Amino acid sequence: MVVPESIVYGLVLLSALAHAAWNAVVKHSAEGFLQLAMIRSVGLLIGILLATQLPPPEPEAIGFLLGGAIFQYIYFFLLTRSYRVLDYGTAYPLARGVTPLLVALAALLFLDESLQPLQLTGVLLVSCGILALLLKELQVSSPGILLSLGTGIAITGYTTLGAAGVRTVANPLSFVAWLEILSGAGILLAVLVTQPMRGIAFARTNLLRGSASGVLASGGFAVALWATSVMPVAAVAATRETSILFASVISVYVLNERFSARRLIAALIIFTGVGALAFA
Repeated sequence: MVVPESIVYGLVLLSALAHAAWNAVVKHSAEGFLQLAMIRSVGLLIGILLATQLPPPEPEAIGFLLGGAIFQYIYFFLLTRSYRVLDYGTAYPLARGVTPLLVALAALLFLDESLQPLQLTGVLLVSCGILALLLKELQVSSPGILLSLGTGIAITGYTTLGAAGVRTVANPLSFVAWLEILSGAGILLAVLVTQPMRGIAFARTNLLRGSASGVLASGGFAVALWATSVMPVAAVAATRETSILFASVISVYVLNERFSARRLIAALIIFTGVGALAFA
């Protein structure tokens, strides 16, 4: 069944909302790493359930799975460190803001994937809107900037490898399932080796929040990765980075941060870019 592009972009926007929500949970948890481990444990369980119902990925996908998992480990490490240094409204836009153009460049170099003029315009508009959001954030400390930019590079790595991987398998969900298994098993093992008792205690007291966040994380990532199998990866990545807008809304209405005219203008630019992508 062919899914209309407008529906695909709508689903990616929902995945962006899910991403902003579970990242806010990690940031504002007393134990960010343990919260992340719990979220990825849910992904591990979902991956196992899917893997038992689907054929294994083709051998050509193994390298992409391993590479994607490694970049996700780097992403998890840098993400939790950046949240220790910076607040949510700063760390999240910095990390996600560098991704659209980096993914577009990586797709051009490694996937031989170019964009149509209107799609390129959409990516550039989204990137400009994100830059407008980041102008104030560039005043933060250098270590925080480096951690967040490193997080963005890691996102580019697993996004590009994931997009290449889902295109080598007959069923994209099979690739998603095994990537969830690899990434979830790695971070769960790290907790069991370094702080097993604290991890178990945290899971007991945060079961509902961790489970809900895990479903959001896994579901949102699965949608985004599936979308790269039917759409240009740069266009999908640019659309998913509208999660920065959702993060801004969360910052204002949940965390009581001030909403400025700069954010409003940036929001309008980003949504114009998403509209260009949807109608390209």
